[in-house]
Amino acid sequence: MIKILYIQPYASQVGGVDSVLLQLIEGLDRNRYEPFVLLTAPTAYSERYERLGCRVLYGPVAVFGKPTDAGYYFRNIRTLIQSVAFVRKIVREHGIGLIHSHKMEAFGGNIAGKWMGIPTVQTVHEIPRRPLLAYKLIAWLNHLFNDKVIVLCEPSRRMFRMLGRDSGKVIKIYNGIEPQMDTVAMRAPLTESDDVPLREQLGLSPADKVFLTVARLTPMKGLDDLVDAADRLSKMHPHLKFAIAGDVAFEHEKSYKSSLMTRIRERGLEQTVFLLGLRRDVPWLLDQADALILPSAYDIFPTVVLEAMNAGLPVVATSVGGVPEMVRPETGLLVPPRSGSELAQGIVRLMEMDYQTMGQNARELFLREFTRRRYVDETEQVYSEVLYRHRKLLTASQ
Repeated sequence: MIKILYIQPYASQVGGVDSVLLQLIEGLDRNRYEPFVLLTAPTAYSERYERLGCRVLYGPVAVFGKPTDAGYYFRNIRTLIQSVAFVRKIVREHGIGLIHSHKMEAFGGNIAGKWMGIPTVQTVHEIPRRPLLAYKLIAWLNHLFNDKVIVLCEPSRRMFRMLGRDSGKVIKIYNGIEPQMDTVAMRAPLTESDDVPLREQLGLSPADKVFLTVARLTPMKGLDDLVDAADRLSKMHPHLKFAIAGDVAFEHEKSYKSSLMTRIRERGLEQTVFLLGLRRDVPWLLDQADALILPSAYDIFPTVVLEAMNAGLPVVATSVGGVPEMVRPETGLLVPPRSGSELAQGIVRLMEMDYQTMGQNARELFLREFTRRRYVDETEQVYSEVLYRHRKLLTASQ
C-alpha cells in the first residue's frame, strides 16, 4: 500500500483545484493507494475529503506567486523552511511513499520529497502570462524538484520549453469527472425549498432560454463582459436570460461583486441577469439550462465545461487556456475574450444552430475523453512509473 500526500496550497471555499482533486481521490485504487491531504487551513472541502476516507492535515505551504508587497518573498522563504520541515515530519510519521503537489507555485512538499528520496509529482493548473520569464523560472523549479509534471492543456507546455527543448518530465492529462448516468440524480435539489424549477424561481416563462454561467466572481472570469453581452441582447432578444452561479472566494473580490451588481442595476437588467450566489447543486442547475456560457478573460481547464458536457449542454466560451481543447466545433462555439460584442454574437449564432444536437455531441465527447476513470487511470500510470523508477534506482544503489 502506497501512501500518497496530496498538497493543496490555497484554503479557498470556492475552488476548482479541490473539485478535481476530490475526483482523483474518489477514483483511486484503494487496494494500492492510501490518500492524505495537506491543506493550509480548514475549508468547505475538508469534510468532503474526510468522507472519502482521506486523512486531512493542516500546515504551512509556501506559495511563490505574484508578489503582493515588498515583504512577500521574505515571508514565503520563511514559510518554505517551515513547510519543508512539516512535510518531512508527515513523511516520517505516516510513512508517505509519494508526494503529489497541486499548483505550480506551491513549494515545500516537492523539495522535502527530493531531500528524502521520495517520488514527487506536481500538477500545474496554470498557463503562461506576463512576465513569461517568471513563469519559466517557476517551471524550471517544478522540473528540478519533481519526477513528473502534469499539465492540463497544451498552452501550459510552453512554460517547460527551455533552450529550445521540452522538459522530458512533462505529461498532459486532462481532468475528468464522474459521468452522471442517471438524469434523475442530476435533477435532485439539495433542499426541499429548491424543489422548484429554476425558471419558476426566477419568474421566467417556458419560452425563455436560460444561459447558465458557473464561476467565481472575479475579473478573470469576464463576468462584466457577460453583463455587457446581456445588455446588447436584451432589447432584440428579450427571451434570452442569464443566470450566474458563484460567489467571491477572497476578500479583495468583494468590490468586483459590488460592481457587477451595480452594472446590472444601472442597465436595468434585473429581469435579464440573475446572480444566484454560491450553489452546491450545479448539476441540478445545468439540467434546467439551455446552454453554458463561460466568458473567461483567463482560464486554464474549467471543470464546469466538463459538467456542462456531462449534462448534454452546448457551450459558448472564450478561446483561452485549454478551453479550445474542450469545446470543439461540433459541441459549441468559441469567441475572443474580453469582448461583450463578440460574446453576444456567439450566443445568437448558437441559438440559430441545432444546439440540442451540439449538446448531445458534447455528451459523447465527454464520455470519450473527459471521464474520471480516464483521468484517474492516466494519473495512476504516472504514479506507477515514478515509483518503479525510484525502486530501480534504490536497488541499483545497494
